[in-house]
Amino acid sequence: MYVLVIIVLLGASAALALRGALAHRRSLVAAGALLFAATLGFFVFLSFWGEYLWFAELGYAARFWKEVLARLISAAAAAALGGLLVFLLTLPARSRGARRVPTILGAALGAVWGFFGWQVILRFIERVPTEQRDPILGHSTSFYLFSLPFYDALHFLLWALALVALAGAAVDAGLASGAPKIRYPAERVVGPPAEPVAGPGDEHVTAANVAGPPAEPVAGPGDEHVTAANVAGPAARHAAAPAAAGHAAAPAPAGAARHRAIFHCLGAIALVLGLGRWLASYHLMYSSWGVVVGPGWTDVHVRLPANRIVAVIAALVGIALFLPPVQRALSRAASGERRTGRRALAGLAALPALLIGVPWLLGLVVLPALFQWLKVVPNELAVERPYLAHNIAFTRAGFRLHEVEVTEFPVSDRLTRETLKDNEDLLSEVRLWDPRALDAVLHQFQAIRLYYEMSGVDIDRYDIDGRYRQVMLAPRELDPENLPREHQTFVNRRFKYTHGHGVAMASAHDFTHDGQPNLLVKDIPPVSASPELAIERPEIYYGEATRGYVVANSREPEFDYPSGSENVYTRYEGTGGIELKGFFRKLLFGWKLGGTEFLVSGIPMDESRVMFRREIRERVAAVAPFLALDRDPYIVVAGGRLQWIVDAYTTSSYYPYSESFFSAEGTGLDAMGDAGGRAAFTHHLRRANYVRNSVKAVVDAFDGSVRLYVFEPEDPIVQVYTRIFPGLLRPSEEMPAELRAHVRYPEDFLLAQGLVYAKYHMRDPEVFYNQEDLWMRATEKYHDEVQPVEPYYVMWKPPGEGRPEFTLILPFTPKNRQVLIGWIAGMSDGDNYGRMLAYKFPKETRVLGTQQMDTKIDQNPVLSAQLSLWSQRGQKVIRGNALVIPVADTLLYVEPIFLQADTAAYPELRVVVVMHGDRMSYASSLDAALRGLVEGGPTPAPAAAGPPGVPGTTVGLAQQANESFENTLRLLGERRFHEAAVELETLSRTLEELQDPSAAPDERSPAARRRGVPAE
Repeated sequence: MYVLVIIVLLGASAALALRGALAHRRSLVAAGALLFAATLGFFVFLSFWGEYLWFAELGYAARFWKEVLARLISAAAAAALGGLLVFLLTLPARSRGARRVPTILGAALGAVWGFFGWQVILRFIERVPTEQRDPILGHSTSFYLFSLPFYDALHFLLWALALVALAGAAVDAGLASGAPKIRYPAERVVGPPAEPVAGPGDEHVTAANVAGPPAEPVAGPGDEHVTAANVAGPAARHAAAPAAAGHAAAPAPAGAARHRAIFHCLGAIALVLGLGRWLASYHLMYSSWGVVVGPGWTDVHVRLPANRIVAVIAALVGIALFLPPVQRALSRAASGERRTGRRALAGLAALPALLIGVPWLLGLVVLPALFQWLKVVPNELAVERPYLAHNIAFTRAGFRLHEVEVTEFPVSDRLTRETLKDNEDLLSEVRLWDPRALDAVLHQFQAIRLYYEMSGVDIDRYDIDGRYRQVMLAPRELDPENLPREHQTFVNRRFKYTHGHGVAMASAHDFTHDGQPNLLVKDIPPVSASPELAIERPEIYYGEATRGYVVANSREPEFDYPSGSENVYTRYEGTGGIELKGFFRKLLFGWKLGGTEFLVSGIPMDESRVMFRREIRERVAAVAPFLALDRDPYIVVAGGRLQWIVDAYTTSSYYPYSESFFSAEGTGLDAMGDAGGRAAFTHHLRRANYVRNSVKAVVDAFDGSVRLYVFEPEDPIVQVYTRIFPGLLRPSEEMPAELRAHVRYPEDFLLAQGLVYAKYHMRDPEVFYNQEDLWMRATEKYHDEVQPVEPYYVMWKPPGEGRPEFTLILPFTPKNRQVLIGWIAGMSDGDNYGRMLAYKFPKETRVLGTQQMDTKIDQNPVLSAQLSLWSQRGQKVIRGNALVIPVADTLLYVEPIFLQADTAAYPELRVVVVMHGDRMSYASSLDAALRGLVEGGPTPAPAAAGPPGVPGTTVGLAQQANESFENTLRLLGERRFHEAAVELETLSRTLEELQDPSAAPDERSPAARRRGVPAE
């Protein structure tokens, strides 16, 4: 209906205007134009006011008006600048259209530039000083972060304005369309032909038609051309005749006046070129000409002075083009060659282009290539050494790697019972559940109904019953798209199914006897295993997978949660959303969100609350568009409520001398050439060479409130936005303690830092130049694919700390090798939050890598045979994360193994493999595997597993099956086929017993069973 109303109103306005034009009635034309403008203005105002109400509901009305005013003022100022510059450049044009149209276009370009470039302008105005300066030009990093982007944007605008003005001037001169050359009429009296004289209206008459022989044109006011004879009278005209007699007419000097607007525009373009070359001097800080990003020897000694020289030459050429003598000379040269159309325009620009182009070619192309070839390449390391040092220092500063605490990790080869006992609190929280495996289990058992969605598993830590525990949790969000199609009605989607409900939380370490997670919070309504995890407000109106608008507190009861065969309904009791309060808001949100159905529906009331922009990343981005948001928000149970925390980054691609971080999507390469992995994760950091995790955004899942807390107040970018939007960014000290306890080092940030650190941990320029110690992310085997290890959270006890801390770790290997070389860690707890540690292993010590652990598993005859048997029985073997866990002064390797039947939709945790050095142990629990590791002796085979949901059978049966399998292979190799057949039959009977765990076990030994000896 809204569209129909718009079409009717616009049609009526067009009809009024057309009728007025035909009847020559200006009042009707004005009425049509007014109706047209009022129609568009009204609906634009509806959208605008809806945005204001959204910001006001969040308490950010001042932030909204600051952006609106900034956009309007920037657009108005840039429009005035653009219109004025184009007007001045085209002022000499003879045609009004050639002046007015480009002026209007220039104003429009300026308005668009100012409207969308408001952030760049405000950052320039509110810039803050910084102490660090680039080592070549001596400018502070503040200049590069805030001023240079503004100058670049302004340079782009000036380019556009100069080109628009040039187009108008060319049209005025009859050149843009390739107009034919003007032919001058012959003299109608005895004597030489006369010069064309421009009269009013751009008509051409000859001097003879006026009064006698030709005379030199003289420019009068208004750019009209009259002859000296017309001014001096008959005597002067007769005196001038002999001088002109017998000579053919020369090319018209009047062309210089006709081309004056073109010369002004060409002069402006030359000045803009000069400005661009001057700015290019600063952009050498991002040069890739040499061996690293940033200015090298050639940049500093050749390209930098060449840029400055070309800039000065271009500026001088631009100034010269505004001088009348230069204009007449160039016009005479172009006219003398009798060029027309675009060729004439090229002729006017040829000499200025040569004056700028030749130095440009020599100074910026030829000479740099020669010096690079003859001076730099033969002695590259010696010549580039200081510039390599600059790049290393600034890249490390750009990614906050200059604050990394580097320590040598001894990697002891001793792991004793005492070591395990001293670190019992750490080992009791080793994460055994792989997030991908747990996600499948929670979808199967905790989604409860088909319309609920468990939107990703997050890892966190909680104090539970006096114990610091690592947990994994997933929110239970509601997705109406999962309803049967016939039930996806307007009422159900917008008024009834409005929110999700609660979370499922599991211990990261524990699992039940049948391989399922130990749930600490489960079911609907949430049942918590501890008072610390009690949830009083489980409703999720705002979430990670929550999209589309809903209306709460309407006449339609809201579905809350299922209870057996019944449903429980509720009414919204919070302050989230915008109250409808009257017909105008209903009309407004019908236009903005719901269309005619919303407008005519009788379900909403004045007390109803409209909730839109409910996806939390979209919500935070609307409040703070200057922040880059992490891809993985996580939910927190705090104070009986559910809160979302979103890590937010301040980034820039203008940090001097710093190499940018990027991901090559589609090529299988991560940043810095790291093979494999999630390339798409770096979207929010792509091309950035300066990154800070400066802000933590908190979104309440019940009322949608958004709060932004600053965790790196020394970051100059966040300081600027604090000045731009007072009150929007709060200090971290204002974050409630129950939320502060769940702030964590972001995975994406550590991964970005790690991929840069893999190259930039080399601080010696010679080592860096030769790439002698390049690191790569460690790899692991998941399912049957080898992939890079993602950063993972562990409980780790740093040296000197009393209890384990929640830490994010990323291990590395040397390039093209699988042994570990070191790892980096980001701390998350208390005062240690934000600390980044790097541990390097002794190069003379072989430290097992995560992929080597997978190889060891594949090479273990008993365990690999058992895994093969499980695979042959219609079960999928899933290997979880291979974790490298620092324990005291040594490393412990842990890898869980899951089984999933082909007929089941979820896996079960069956085996835990641990390694220390070259020794490996495995069992059905971590404690048992660790005992086997320190006590020595042969490792028992893991308990075989039946279909998911059926407990595993005894270890003895698994041992019998393994023994029979090995004997069968040995006998076949010895070509003892009869005995191999007996052994194979024994194996078959054992597998049948394993498939039927309820059957009584045969207590005979395998040898006795082969001999037919009865059990005693």
